[in-house]
Amino acid sequence: MFSSDSGDVGLAASDGGLLSGAPPDCDPGLVERRFGVVGCRAEGALLRSVMRTGTWMNDSSGREQVGALGVLLDHVLGEIFYTTRARDQWSLTTELAFDVIAPPPWNTTVLYAVSWVPRGERTQGFAQAEVMDDSGTLLAVGTTRIQYVAASASPPEAGHVGEIASRAANFAEHLGIRISSDTETTRVELPDTQDWGNLYGVLHGGIWAGMAETAAAEAFARRGGLRTAHVHVSYLRQSSPGASIRVDARPVHCGRLFGLMEVIGADDTGRQCVKAMVTGRRYEP
Repeated sequence: MFSSDSGDVGLAASDGGLLSGAPPDCDPGLVERRFGVVGCRAEGALLRSVMRTGTWMNDSSGREQVGALGVLLDHVLGEIFYTTRARDQWSLTTELAFDVIAPPPWNTTVLYAVSWVPRGERTQGFAQAEVMDDSGTLLAVGTTRIQYVAASASPPEAGHVGEIASRAANFAEHLGIRISSDTETTRVELPDTQDWGNLYGVLHGGIWAGMAETAAAEAFARRGGLRTAHVHVSYLRQSSPGASIRVDARPVHCGRLFGLMEVIGADDTGRQCVKAMVTGRRYEP
């Protein structure tokens, strides 16, 4: 299991009430707020963040969609580099991965995340994270790799945005995605991306991750009921601004206890933007 050096992963106990009363070290943007992220705060070498849960996280079976963790993890892992980058640099996520330790359903109203950097370099970085419920149970672990590039302009400041509650009945409705399938492929399409951009004006990496996991999870469900255990997303290029996007999941292997899905994400020009590998496992009750 990952360790945050000091062993301090009891975020639920030490948070001080959803980060209230403490000035945030980062102010989440609109996408994060729409995913229930209410703030983040640095504590020494750790960065902590909090996300409220809700029905908007649910899949078609009523369990939380694992892909809903994508925005939280992309935020808490990426922000630790963003807040410490040089003024003339941008930090860009090239890989995001997470493993499910305790599969849904998660009986919690809040998710707590903590990230840290075990190693950083001048041109790239690597960070780790843990996600827990409000009793301190470890639900998932994540990693990211970033690279620093010369900034072409200063991104706008996020400013303070109040928490945005979602009344969506499930994750698909929350994102506004369409799900379809044939004998070989499960496709998830997002026809309107304008509400899901980050400060740089490109599609939030957590949205790509959530869509990739959703497509793979739907494909696993159609082939015997395996459930998501691991997600690894590689970001190849940005999608065209305002473009509709899609991800296609195809089985590489689908056995009784273990399966692997390849997921390709592209924009409406047909350019491949992300590639993900998602593993599924059979969890015993």
